[in-house]
Amino acid sequence: MEIVIDKEMTVNQLASIFHEIYPFLRIEVYHRGQEVSNDCFHALHEISSMKKPASFSIMSDMTIKQVEDFFWEELGLQVAVFRKVGNSWLHTAFTNNWTLERQNRMGMNIFGAIA
Repeated sequence: MEIVIDKEMTVNQLASIFHEIYPFLRIEVYHRGQEVSNDCFHALHEISSMKKPASFSIMSDMTIKQVEDFFWEELGLQVAVFRKVGNSWLHTAFTNNWTLERQNRMGMNIFGAIA
């Protein structure tokens, strides 16, 4: 599954599309070290640290580290991906070499085991 990350996309749109494709993952965007709410309607290029941010695509076979690196290198934005575990969201730092698909599947499996 591909998500086209367009610099004109709002933080809200990014969070919504990401959650629609990966329901057991959540992406958070940071601006100047502070989390930008997923209810934010600023376009990604408006909060980018780059003068000419680029658009790019992320695929389900990309690792979390690759996704986070792409956001930094192409848009100048720091992002973090979290996985649902029960009623909590855990940062995927220890498993950032897993793909988006694997992270989402693990969240689904954990959720099913808890439910």
